[in-house]
Amino acid sequence: MELEHAGAYQLNAGSDRLLFMERLRTLKELYQSQINLIAEFASSFAEERLQGPLLMDPTTYYHQPTKLLIVGQETAGWSSKYENVEEQLITYRKFNLGEKANSPFWNITRRIEEQLGIQPLSCAWTNLNRYDQAGKPPAGMVLQALPSLDFLVLEEIQILCPDVCLFYTNRKNDHRLTALYPGLQFSDIEGLPSSLFARLTHAELPSLTLRTPHPKWMQLKRWSATFLATFQRLSNNASND
Repeated sequence: MELEHAGAYQLNAGSDRLLFMERLRTLKELYQSQINLIAEFASSFAEERLQGPLLMDPTTYYHQPTKLLIVGQETAGWSSKYENVEEQLITYRKFNLGEKANSPFWNITRRIEEQLGIQPLSCAWTNLNRYDQAGKPPAGMVLQALPSLDFLVLEEIQILCPDVCLFYTNRKNDHRLTALYPGLQFSDIEGLPSSLFARLTHAELPSLTLRTPHPKWMQLKRWSATFLATFQRLSNNASND
């Protein structure tokens, strides 16, 4: 399957490994350049038991014919060595994209990988909220301050150049997405409730970019099967364009 990413170029066999290593290095350089700011954020909320930050180190992502990026909301427990980039990258690799998890988030992601014809555990994953709060969603002053780190998501997407991007960020975070991407357009998706699901259009995002509720909510409301069927239709249409 070949899906169009605005501004991105397709890899070929000869350049795949070289570009893979280059972008991993660029990603790490991004984190190293911002680690003081990231660590200062955690230090400023020292009593709030922040866990993170989530920093990406995808391993098989660049070797896939279709590159899938998942943007979640926050972790549910993570390494708290917030000043150590290498420790966070090790934690990311050990977690291995929910390899041992049995949760709606990772179960539906495995299904999406299957529908796209890519290997299991081959997406890239980041979160809008760089930290969780004692293993739970951030709240209060922490939540109010977290958008100051949202620029990292923008930078990650620019580096990764995904073909497909799924924001499991819920409509409650749409204001943060529009702050990152001025002029971002939200359009209805046939077969899914317009108040909950949207297709996102912006020059800096892949042509197939969706914003959805959290997969746990989809499961509770019995929307998972409909969402997966709709995603299959959309991805098939995109590959035929």
